[in-house]
Amino acid sequence: MNFSINTIMKGITASVFGAAFLLTGGTAFADYSCKSATFIVPYSPGGGSDQMARRLVPGMEEALGVKVNIVYKTGGGGAVGFSELHRSDPDGCTFSNTVVPNVIISSKGDGVGYEAGDFEYIGMTESSAGTLMVPKDSKYQSIDSFVAAALENPGMLTVAGTGGSGLSRWNQLEEVLGIETTYVPVGGGVGKMIPMLAGSHIDGAATGANHATKHKAIVNSILVAGSNEVPTLPGIPNEPDWNYVITWGLMAPPGTPADVVETLNAAMNSAAQSSSVQEALIKGGYVPHNMSVAETNAFMDAEIAKYAD
Repeated sequence: MNFSINTIMKGITASVFGAAFLLTGGTAFADYSCKSATFIVPYSPGGGSDQMARRLVPGMEEALGVKVNIVYKTGGGGAVGFSELHRSDPDGCTFSNTVVPNVIISSKGDGVGYEAGDFEYIGMTESSAGTLMVPKDSKYQSIDSFVAAALENPGMLTVAGTGGSGLSRWNQLEEVLGIETTYVPVGGGVGKMIPMLAGSHIDGAATGANHATKHKAIVNSILVAGSNEVPTLPGIPNEPDWNYVITWGLMAPPGTPADVVETLNAAMNSAAQSSSVQEALIKGGYVPHNMSVAETNAFMDAEIAKYAD
């Protein structure tokens, strides 16, 4: 599915639905029975999931009428946090980021205790194209020079990514480019990866364009996944055969009642559609999304099928 302009247009219905929720006296949110809410972030502070949580929390607190507490449960490429959510009570008082495809890839690990299809998906708010970044002072300031060095010295260049999910996406680009490098898995998220780039401890890193945009003073981008230019990274070449898109949203524990999921979706969309959040997303190198629960479930079904093997 193409979740770009088409998704935003299809999401107008969800936006109107969310606005209607807010304008009918707030009865749906009045039925939200939690005294407070817990927002599990499965990656370290400073990463994309943490940034998303901090953008959404003020608007969700206003919509739900309760305090929303951010709790970090990091490790295992997100698996620790996802497992924590999986074990949580399905009462709507606890939810977490979902990061696609991370939640799908991590579910295939030994002993994680969850399947990607177990969760109740609330909605998706934003996505970002994969980007290959190098340190600011790197001698590889173009994809051509990077590939040439990798071909000349197979396995010698080091490229970091987020755990096992990052490995599968980097392996795809290696195959497309016909190169061999050494992958460096970084636990806890991109927040721990940026200092490695800043200190030139690695030759490159593959993560979202949002991070490349935020850290332009530290890194240079040399390749963007897909066919669409990222407005915040003008002039960076694309690789259409690199199918790397990160999508962020929210999910609830298995068995959370459908009406509670709809309430959380309305609160999430209310927060995400504020002008300040939309402006931050666009300036930050993201593509904003506005999705109903039904659209989100269709998206997840397609993504889970894509990674079935």
